Amino acid sequence: MHLIELLFHILFTLFIIVMTIITVYRKSSSAIKNHSEIQESIALLQNRLGKPKSEYFPDQSLYEKFSKDPENNSYLTALAYDILNHCDNKQWDIPVCAVKQLGPNAAGQYVHSNKGSEIRILIGDNAHDNIVFSVLIHECMHHFLRTNDISFMDSHKNEVLTDTAALYLGFSKYMNKGYIGVGYLKYRELLYAEKMIKTLN
Repeated sequence: MHLIELLFHILFTLFIIVMTIITVYRKSSSAIKNHSEIQESIALLQNRLGKPKSEYFPDQSLYEKFSKDPENNSYLTALAYDILNHCDNKQWDIPVCAVKQLGPNAAGQYVHSNKGSEIRILIGDNAHDNIVFSVLIHECMHHFLRTNDISFMDSHKNEVLTDTAALYLGFSKYMNKGYIGVGYLKYRELLYAEKMIKTLN
């Protein structure tokens, strides 16, 4: 009788351990929904760009002007050049304009056609400079990646690639400050991608 009770106790303990492992795995995998896409993005960026870039520091005078007037197209365009110059030191030509309306759930938009490229940033009544700046970084990443012919065939993977590229190219601080709630990757995914990228340095 004692042997049966002991066996039952062992089986029950194993059941609890297995269920705990399954629960932890489900929670972690749901928190990092785009786990494999982030890994693929980092591998592609490393292959095409080499080591991750150092941390980005915006031109302070320009950033202060933008912070006081985030709807100013001249400041937005100048900051876009500053962002892109950090990625690759060459001549960039892409205007940025603040708009009051975009498609559903869109905080920004990168438009490319035969006539050229343009970035549109949604500026609402409660526009916060941190959010506007992080969205601008994301849209600049679209332009940088297209210009350098770095992409996936799948549109979902490309959005993950764009956010991951922002971290890879040194914009983590500003993505974390303003991108929560408007970014493609969730906050935990940004932290996960950032941690993976740090291991490459």
